[in-house]
Amino acid sequence: MNITISEVEEIFKNIFGEDEKGLVNSTDSVYELSSDKDFYKLVISLHGLSKEDISIIHTKFIFKIDLNKSKLIEDSFIYLYDINCVYHKIEFSNIVDLENKIDKIIESNNFGEDLQILSDFIEAPAMFLNYYMMKNDITEYSVFDVKYEPKFKILPCYKTTFDFKININNNYNIELSIHKVEPNDKDEPNIYKFQFKFMNEIETHETDSLKNVHYFIGDNISKILDKKLKNK
Repeated sequence: MNITISEVEEIFKNIFGEDEKGLVNSTDSVYELSSDKDFYKLVISLHGLSKEDISIIHTKFIFKIDLNKSKLIEDSFIYLYDINCVYHKIEFSNIVDLENKIDKIIESNNFGEDLQILSDFIEAPAMFLNYYMMKNDITEYSVFDVKYEPKFKILPCYKTTFDFKININNNYNIELSIHKVEPNDKDEPNIYKFQFKFMNEIETHETDSLKNVHYFIGDNISKILDKKLKNK
């Protein structure tokens, strides 16, 4: 196999470049030396990916490359399937097949439930949160804008956070960071930590599911705003 690093980078530009149908908020890459020091891993991390009708909040592709950092040494790669640390391995036969396999992952939205829930949320987060406000007769607060702003773009998957800046009433900003904590035992429930920062004060709330994430976020936002603004 003689697929070079530059050819891999070109594939990602073809799929996610601004001149094509795909657009990604940010792309970052890093080389990691394997534990046995026999090869490097090229880790390409994508944030805020949009392609036609598909949104993907975050994933990463990992390739094994030679110690000269010049070419691939295996005809396979792994990609982050779900948060956190769930990877799928994909094999390919040549550079054309490699591009097709990466494109197919995106086109088929082949990702796990948690990652899909967060990806659906970022398609129209302000709309989802305002829907919660309306359903609960909360009229004093309106979400003007929600920006997905990952703070740490290259991190081990178990440390990954999903970071947002939420503008309320075009006057107040709340910072939100979501992190999944893996249970120590497979029979234990998942834990998702939501850290809200408002007026330099931080509150952390936990839930065991990301389903109805906009309700969980909206409920805590309204309570935090009530506590800080109505007690002034």
